[in-house]
Amino acid sequence: MNSESFKPIAQDFGAVVEGFDVNNVTASDKPLLNEALDRFGVLVFPGLDLSESQQLDMARLFGEPSKRSRPSSDRAERSPYADYMGLVTNVRQDGVPIGSLPDGEMWLHHDGCFIDEPYRATILYALEVTTVGGETRFVDMRAVFRSLPEDLVSRVRHLIGTHSFDYRNIAGRPNLGASSELAKSAKHPGVIRHPNSAEPALYLNPLCTIGLEGEGSDFSANEELLDHLFSVIDQSAATFSHRWTKGDLVIWDNWSTCHARNDFPAGETRMLRRNIIKGQKLDAYFK
Repeated sequence: MNSESFKPIAQDFGAVVEGFDVNNVTASDKPLLNEALDRFGVLVFPGLDLSESQQLDMARLFGEPSKRSRPSSDRAERSPYADYMGLVTNVRQDGVPIGSLPDGEMWLHHDGCFIDEPYRATILYALEVTTVGGETRFVDMRAVFRSLPEDLVSRVRHLIGTHSFDYRNIAGRPNLGASSELAKSAKHPGVIRHPNSAEPALYLNPLCTIGLEGEGSDFSANEELLDHLFSVIDQSAATFSHRWTKGDLVIWDNWSTCHARNDFPAGETRMLRRNIIKGQKLDAYFK
């Protein structure tokens, strides 16, 4: 049995897990870790040495590992674990990426917001890291919602967000109405009720949310509102950036947080192993 403790990173958002031994996990660790993920939104496990199978076992502590939404025909990975696990890396062989999401900055987003049952959580495990850049920034979307003035809450409370993502273009949002065989799209409430904690969280993000709609709402006003909310999210004080070290495993709650990737030098190798936890339909906080 482990004797975990949780060291907060930014007030009550994010925590470093101390006292965790991957070789000594028992049934009693599972509820403790899940309660911590619900509370802190992001958990950092430093200094681990994990095989692919061990990383999948860790994922099972937080739920059912999900198959990837990216079509197998569009994946570079060919390992036996490729249905559940991918590489986030800029490494190329003969000019072809060996993984996914290879280069550069990625705007703030929720993983899986573009499918009908968004992922519960995402796990990244650091295999190789850069000397500078490549940090992952997290924003607490529960705190963002709590920070909104009443007039903004009244405008967004019953709106529905349309989310879309195209794996071939990670540099910016798809256009509303644009079509692509590889783009996935889904609609979710603009303010969700967290399935575990019942807390409200703003569920919109600059990379994937391409529109807002609702009965009696105005398209141009919704566009203006969305741009304003993107600024609120980006400027939120409820944020921290994780500087990766080899052996770090980070898991985050995709229902209560969004995240972004900072740019990094093209000449340095960045390689992280990624898997996801199956999610569910998200309900509106306001009925």
